[in-house]
Amino acid sequence: MRFELFVAARYLRSKRRNRFVSLIAIISVAGVCVGVMALIVVMSVMTGFDIALRDAIIGNRAHLTVLPSFGGRLEDPDQAIARLRAVAPEIVAAGPLAQVEALITHDQNSTGAYILGVDPVREQEITMLSENLTTQGGRKYGAGALPGEKEIVLGYRLAQRLLGAHYADPNLMIGRRVTVTTARQTLTPLGPRRGSQIWLRVSGISQAKMSEFDTLYAFVDIPTAQMLTGESGVDGIHMKLRDPFLAETVKRRINEDTDLPYQAITWYDSQAEFFEALYQEKLAMFIILAFIILVAAFNITSTLIMVVMEKRRDIGILRTIGTSTRSIFQLFIFEGLMIGLTGTVAGLILGTLFAHNINPIMVFIAKAIGWDIFNSTIYYFDGVPVAVMPGDIFWVCVSAVILTLISTLYPAWSAVRVDPVDALRYE
Repeated sequence: MRFELFVAARYLRSKRRNRFVSLIAIISVAGVCVGVMALIVVMSVMTGFDIALRDAIIGNRAHLTVLPSFGGRLEDPDQAIARLRAVAPEIVAAGPLAQVEALITHDQNSTGAYILGVDPVREQEITMLSENLTTQGGRKYGAGALPGEKEIVLGYRLAQRLLGAHYADPNLMIGRRVTVTTARQTLTPLGPRRGSQIWLRVSGISQAKMSEFDTLYAFVDIPTAQMLTGESGVDGIHMKLRDPFLAETVKRRINEDTDLPYQAITWYDSQAEFFEALYQEKLAMFIILAFIILVAAFNITSTLIMVVMEKRRDIGILRTIGTSTRSIFQLFIFEGLMIGLTGTVAGLILGTLFAHNINPIMVFIAKAIGWDIFNSTIYYFDGVPVAVMPGDIFWVCVSAVILTLISTLYPAWSAVRVDPVDALRYE
């Protein structure tokens, strides 16, 4: 063992003179431990939410959507799909897509919505629409429940609004008729008129477990979408890739191919602001909680300053027998790092254990206080999503060690400045 490490360890174990210094050292270790533990748990929960929401978005949105470069509509979507498959073999499923902005009305209740026209057969391989459909009894639909001609599937919260009672079962909308009003131009005996109304039967309710999809979207088949717009063709093609994280590569390949008159948009592009907000929130929480470790680092600084004051005589003796100022400096650096590393390792173990068992712990706390801490009906998750990532743990531990190291610099510098003559004058 190095001389500096040996002496630093002896100083930490020594209780001969001042037990108060040892108590502060223990408090410093506890402070670092709590800070590291809190950071690991919070980062794991936020990463878990990030992954869970990303998976939900990937499942409910197509991995890649292709639109005509210069506007207009695709009159032959099958030909477009064949050309795209030739350029991008990563495509495993593709289908036509049409979007209509409309006002949906039932009785006295109205709400705006985006109506997506899809091919019911192909859609089963592209998104999770068929898996999200439920019946009046809450049972899952089969593939045959996707919308047919003059039928519409409503988002869960969209159906709630139309039903008129916030707490009513949206599945009660199934089988009812709704009025869909679009901006389509129609001819009347009095001339062209802007706006047309069509009656559609509600064939199902889609619960995607994401507020945006459940509140804003409804689904019809392609012929019904063309009926709503009064135009032939479709707006674009949406596709599923063998790996959603290849979307950016495939997008670049399609956009750079001058023979393809298409523009591609990835699942990330459509939600870029959302993911950026999640990242900024996670970064802000990391910085805020890092102040817990910073407070513990100040405790380490005060502990080492008191150790320097208590060990002035020892420092004088060490200097007298030839110990270099560098060794004295390293001695107190190592002493502070021992405190910091002990707290970091303890926080790492406790934080990892807490993160992996956070749901049972929250259930226990909820029963003890009689309050539902995590309402699954609001967050759409059965429990708190947690993902303990090695990268998050690495940066938490590195931050704790760096803050600890910085906190030792001033006390170590103070120890170097101790004059051995003054320290031993009255000994």
